[in-house]
Amino acid sequence: MTSTTPRRFTRLDRHTADFRAGEEAQEEARKALYAAIIRHLTERNARPGKIADHTPYDRNWIGELGRQAGVPPLKGPNAVGPAPKYDPATQAAALEELDALTAEYDRAKAAIEKARGPIHEEIIKHYEAGVGPEVLAQHSPYDRNWIGQIARSASVTRQRQKSPAPTE
Repeated sequence: MTSTTPRRFTRLDRHTADFRAGEEAQEEARKALYAAIIRHLTERNARPGKIADHTPYDRNWIGELGRQAGVPPLKGPNAVGPAPKYDPATQAAALEELDALTAEYDRAKAAIEKARGPIHEEIIKHYEAGVGPEVLAQHSPYDRNWIGQIARSASVTRQRQKSPAPTE
C-alpha cells in the first residue's frame, strides 16, 4: 500500500544524493592524484613545473605537497645530490598518468556542478512554498544560512505560514 501523503522532498533528496556521490568521487580522485604527484616527485620522474602543467594545481602547491610528504628539494641548501636528469620516456609516461587522473578529478567536479543547479531550483521552489531553511537543510548538502543566501540571491519571497492565534 502506498502512502497518501505527498513525498515533498523526493527530488531534493535525490539531487542531494547525486551531489554527495560527486563529492565522494572527487575526494577519491583527489587522493589518487595526490598519491601520483608525490610518487612522481619522489622518483624524480618529472619536474614540479611539468607536473603542475598536467594537474589542476600550480607549481607552488605541487612543491608544498612534496615538502609535506618529505620529498627532498631539487635546489637550495637542503638539496640532496646533483640535479636529476629526466628521461623523456619516463616523464611522458608520468605525465600521461597525471593527465588521466586529472580527467577523472574533473569528471567528478563536473558531476558536483551538474547536481548543484537542480538542488538550488528545488530549494527555491520549496522556500517559495513556505518551507523553512531549517527543514530544507535536512534534505540538502547546505546549512540553513546558505539556503537563505540561495533564496535571497534568487529574490524569492517566502510565503510564511500563519501561526495559530493563542487561546486563553
